[in-house]
Amino acid sequence: MRGILPISVLASLALAACAPAAPPSPTAAPPKPAATTAPAPTTAPAKPAATTAPAKPAATTAPAAKPTELPAAKPAEFDEKAVADFFKSKTVRIIVGYAPGGATDTNARMLQKVLAKYIPGNPTLAIENKPGGGSMLAVNTVYNSEPKDGTAWAAFDAQLVLQQAIGAPGVQFDAGKLQWLASSYETASMCAVRLDAGINTVQELIQSGREVTVSSFGKGGVSYNPPAVFNAALGTKFKIVTGYEGGAAQRLAVKNKEVEGFCTTFETITGIERGMFEGPTAVAKVILVGGSKPIEHRFAQGVPAAETLARTDEARAMLRAVEAPGFFNQPMVVPPEVPRDRVQALRRAFDKAYKDPEYIDAAQKAQQAVSPHTGEEVTRIVQEVLGTPPAVLAKLKEILE
Repeated sequence: MRGILPISVLASLALAACAPAAPPSPTAAPPKPAATTAPAPTTAPAKPAATTAPAKPAATTAPAAKPTELPAAKPAEFDEKAVADFFKSKTVRIIVGYAPGGATDTNARMLQKVLAKYIPGNPTLAIENKPGGGSMLAVNTVYNSEPKDGTAWAAFDAQLVLQQAIGAPGVQFDAGKLQWLASSYETASMCAVRLDAGINTVQELIQSGREVTVSSFGKGGVSYNPPAVFNAALGTKFKIVTGYEGGAAQRLAVKNKEVEGFCTTFETITGIERGMFEGPTAVAKVILVGGSKPIEHRFAQGVPAAETLARTDEARAMLRAVEAPGFFNQPMVVPPEVPRDRVQALRRAFDKAYKDPEYIDAAQKAQQAVSPHTGEEVTRIVQEVLGTPPAVLAKLKEILE
């Protein structure tokens, strides 16, 4: 089992504004539309990393505050026959909060191919794309309107947990009550600009005070929250253009010169969008990554980590908080009312699916990082994010709304 964020680390961030800055403890993890100017967290360590595991796809090395190592959890017992009787001949819909073609959609489709054989009753799995609100529409719908029996799951952006914590509008779910099935990997955020944008480094961008337009799915997601906080904490001037339906549309806007850049997870660009950063189709370069240490990857050579540019404890605190959801990227959930036996059966199915040779092979071919967390682990991390000190949340609320 992998280590996860300790409550002590999160609580310590509440003291960031009044205590001398202390260097984070790094560790290598064992893994459109209307323009809005981003107004541009602390508490969570910025840990963008992927595990090193047998037959695991290549992943980046990124920093974080050192997590607590926990003993391996004993699989929960459940009534396998009862679960099999329910799921037999059923269709389970995985409701993805983005349009087809993005990283979340791609991962859901890879899992779709292997999960059913590990679920008692072997139901049919179907993907349903429901973009909107940076994936908020999907999780709101599953929480409130879809069947509460385990046949409707949501795949969405982990950043929405932070949106709930700050009291952002549009959140119609309680992350503390959602039943978390699993997450696929840990990562860092990053921002990139077009090669012809005339920007060499983020330091140059900060010093010049130049405004740069970046595409976004919408408020609350990884395409919006990090650049908004970078603006407040570092002095960048990313002008965030919201409304793109998903990662594919967001990146197409960069390729078509509708905007000058974009922000997303680092694993997205090292996986499904390598062509944007190397070879004859290269059009963009990374200028900033989240976290406390640079990422060891050819796409990030010489690129600073955001926390190293922060001048105050408050700025470092905000940057760490916005990176916290990177610990449980591409999560899947079911509503609170789903019977416990079914939840446990689904969690064990995910555990096995992530080790399935077919899934591993697909992830390697797609250059997708695999550093999963179990549903139990994700639940704990979510509770820690929701327990972020009120003073930090109040500052983030000002920035992200």
